[in-house]
Amino acid sequence: MKSFIVKCVLAVCITFCCLFYLDMMYEQKVSTGMSEINVFNFIPENIQLANVGSSHGQCAFNWDALAQERGYETFNFALTSQSFLYDYSLINMHKDDFAEGSILFIPVSYFSFNEEATDPEDQEAISVRYYRLLSPQYNPDYSLYKDLVTVRFPILSAGDELFELFRPPIIFPSLSENRKNVVYAAEADMGTTVSAASTASGTAQESTAQADTAVSEAAVSDTAVSDTTETGTPEEIYGAETVQEFEAKGLARFQRHFENKEEYFEEDKKQDLINLITLCKERNITPVLITTPFTVYYNQYVSADFLYEFYTVINDIALEYGVSYYDYSHDERFQTNLKYFGDADHLNGEGAVYFTSLLTEEVAELKAYLEVH
Repeated sequence: MKSFIVKCVLAVCITFCCLFYLDMMYEQKVSTGMSEINVFNFIPENIQLANVGSSHGQCAFNWDALAQERGYETFNFALTSQSFLYDYSLINMHKDDFAEGSILFIPVSYFSFNEEATDPEDQEAISVRYYRLLSPQYNPDYSLYKDLVTVRFPILSAGDELFELFRPPIIFPSLSENRKNVVYAAEADMGTTVSAASTASGTAQESTAQADTAVSEAAVSDTAVSDTTETGTPEEIYGAETVQEFEAKGLARFQRHFENKEEYFEEDKKQDLINLITLCKERNITPVLITTPFTVYYNQYVSADFLYEFYTVINDIALEYGVSYYDYSHDERFQTNLKYFGDADHLNGEGAVYFTSLLTEEVAELKAYLEVH
């Protein structure tokens, strides 16, 4: 009997060792979609300046100058398609890593009050990555089964990808390269003709007019064009082909964010944002709501009616909970200044550096913090 038990234990141990080995080999050779979250292994203590958000926040904030030149502890918690719910979950898990009086920027995008990703496979991929970022008690979608077969032992759900074990290993792109230009599959199939980009309803003039009148905090959008803006039309500066490419991408991004959705302003998403604001205030973290810069080639499709409701929702929350909101979505320093953009609604590396530097001068809460710390 003892011999049988020993053999069983030995068989189990050998099985797990083989499983660990195969899993290690599998993760080395197959992209599991986790490469972009490696930076979360290096979250600092006593964070002073940070941001959450979707890819808009991921691409818009570059804290390097403040961190490297002035010694501030900073971190970018944003990830592609990240919702307010996961913004809250990440900050809740790392709330003890924030310094007293720190500042957290909370980006609010046009899709923030609904689901950016509507495809079930995209939603599942988004859910799975948080199994490596969040402890079970902080993961709002936790399932032990999903944890085991997709994260702990992804080889168990490999399917046909199991054959990748017999191929040479792949090289993962770096996080910095991923952040330079965020491109979605929806854009890959887009043509670059102007006629395709002109089919959506609404005009840039309507959107800008609504933005200027809806939000008092949007004064930053009305400032004079900075010295970094080049003179001439976008076609003259960047070429007609580049402009046509941005127009096509703008339409693709609009379709991703607005089509196939029954409701743009869901109550649970509003509550998730309120929960995050409340958590910040409880932990003596200053929350700042912000909308990052977009190009005119994205904004032109967004109707005035949508913008009116969008700004109404944000203003109501900002007023009720005593937080500031800064709107850069139609800022003239960015709208047609394509050198700052990777695509129609994401800043590139240069744009992120410039945008973050503007925040240090134009966001009252941040400017005041930097003056005394």
